[in-house]
Amino acid sequence: MHRKIRLDCGGKTARQVLEGLRREISAPKNGRRVVLLVDNLQKIEGSMGRLLREILAFFNERAIKASIIDPTGCAGTVYRALGGSVHVEVCRSEEDVGRPLEILVVEDTPDSLDFVRTLLEAAGHKVTAAATGREALKAAEGKRFDLVLLDLVLPDIDGVSVARSLAGKQARLVAMSAFLDRWDASDYRRAGFHRTLRKPFATADLLDALKG
Repeated sequence: MHRKIRLDCGGKTARQVLEGLRREISAPKNGRRVVLLVDNLQKIEGSMGRLLREILAFFNERAIKASIIDPTGCAGTVYRALGGSVHVEVCRSEEDVGRPLEILVVEDTPDSLDFVRTLLEAAGHKVTAAATGREALKAAEGKRFDLVLLDLVLPDIDGVSVARSLAGKQARLVAMSAFLDRWDASDYRRAGFHRTLRKPFATADLLDALKG
């Protein structure tokens, strides 16, 4: 269940909008996600970027999960430019609000795995980790995942081969690698990947990849 708040920015300064937000929200409410319905964002007096930056800081500091709904798409553009946030997503409609996902992350570099796991768990998702292709296939035998984030260069089996073996598992597959050019678009398509994510990537890029 979400808590909905409507925020009208028309003719207001960023400070006035934030004061209204603070009056509405003082602390997390039993883990419920806040859905912020933003009206007239383009009519704010002053910088839209400053407002979005301060809204992200507001939710990040309080560790409150929030979805900003902006049908115009302006908030999403600024959000990506700011690098994103694990606590906040930006959508065009309420139907696009995300849900917690079961995610398999296949990554053999410990630092990279910790980075991705930390971001995903902070965003409210459940993460299973695998360091090799064989570990990934074993994990997928007994559990259904909504999404598989799959590094392509692994110590035993390359990620494209792992993806082919996962065919029919009904999980969305996302390739993540600094070496995407080793394969072409037809290879990814035949292997069943839904999209690719080039390393290094920003938080906003990773969270956007979760939505397909």
